[in-house]
Amino acid sequence: MENKANNFLYTLYNRMPIEANHPYFNLSVDDFYGKYHYLFEFYEDNYPGIIPEKMDARILDIGFGFGTFMVYMKKCGFSRVHGVEYCKAQVENIKRMGFVAEEISDLEQYLRNNREKFDFIHASNVIEHLPKYGLIETFDLLCGVLKKGGQILIVVPNIASRRGAYDRYLVLGHETGFSEVSLAQLLRACGFSEVKISGSRIKLRPRIKNIARVFLQKIIDLQNAAVDYIYLGVDRPRHLGQFLLGTARKK
Repeated sequence: MENKANNFLYTLYNRMPIEANHPYFNLSVDDFYGKYHYLFEFYEDNYPGIIPEKMDARILDIGFGFGTFMVYMKKCGFSRVHGVEYCKAQVENIKRMGFVAEEISDLEQYLRNNREKFDFIHASNVIEHLPKYGLIETFDLLCGVLKKGGQILIVVPNIASRRGAYDRYLVLGHETGFSEVSLAQLLRACGFSEVKISGSRIKLRPRIKNIARVFLQKIIDLQNAAVDYIYLGVDRPRHLGQFLLGTARKK
């Protein structure tokens, strides 16, 4: 069953070709960060206090996509960032930017082969692509990849957000939806400690679209929170941002 899931993801993301002239391709780190800085604002708004303090930390980015997190970490001063991805075109692009990356077709096998190797694991918009029946084994393996005391950061679409249902079925590769409760359950069930779940934030910036988005989000969150309180009481969701951030440590 695991092989079927891996084969599906590998086939799907390599059957959706990314054009060689894609605007995010063939750029230097500085050009990518400068020209498309808005892509990195999510990290600036949400990651301070989460990413490692030591600049020599060994970092694994799973499913790095266009490599925005890897670029962000390099701009922050980290040099030991390694990425794995199913999509061959994205692997080749990030390598041209000077990063170490591997194309994989079986995530679980990669994790089995790299035990206690990393200080920090980043998986953003990844685990919702994995079938629920394989999550326990995958997270057991993720825990095994970390060194003792190492940290994991999981980012997933928040099923309780205004656009939760849309994000759940946004692309064909999405398999599982997560709430703040189910994400915490998964991390605790797989041997992680210091589990913390938070909702994503958007900081106010001097741009009309950003200002409108921040205020509309606050209005929508207040409305949803009131409705949830009436219907669900104390069991209502506490985090209503578009994404959930789950952090935890290996004991």
